[in-house]
Amino acid sequence: MRTTTILILTCLCLTTCRNINTAQPPSYDYTVRVISVSDGDTFRGLTADNKQIRFRIHGIDAPETKQAYGNRSKQYLSNLIFGKTVRIKIQTKADRYGRPVVWVYTLDGKDVGAEMLRAGMAWHYKQYDKSQAYARLENMARRGQRGLWRDKNPVPPWDYRRKR
Repeated sequence: MRTTTILILTCLCLTTCRNINTAQPPSYDYTVRVISVSDGDTFRGLTADNKQIRFRIHGIDAPETKQAYGNRSKQYLSNLIFGKTVRIKIQTKADRYGRPVVWVYTLDGKDVGAEMLRAGMAWHYKQYDKSQAYARLENMARRGQRGLWRDKNPVPPWDYRRKR
């Protein structure tokens, strides 16, 4: 009886404790083909009607290009999405630069923002996103000293921008 109970509880846990990576993306607003990557949190996509749109990924803030890990972050995002079709879910119609702020998912369901955090290629942008999952991913990358967390004193991009 005890073994059966443990087995049932284990199965329940495995089916309900889903990894962000394998979770199905929420319904999306449209798809775009990624035609350029500006930095680790901004890219340009081409819609089905050939309209180019510049997007900002919701929930993360990547190092600026001239900042430490800026080029690595950009390259990591490029490896994830450049030349590929991605699903877009609009969070905010436009930020102060006119870019839609969006959730981005690969066709196989990967949350691109989560992947950037997991690899240590971006900060969780807590000012605009309260996701506990994103906070955990950043903390795991910090503890594992992945990506920008290898630096002894990484400077958040919002501090870097304010000083410039």
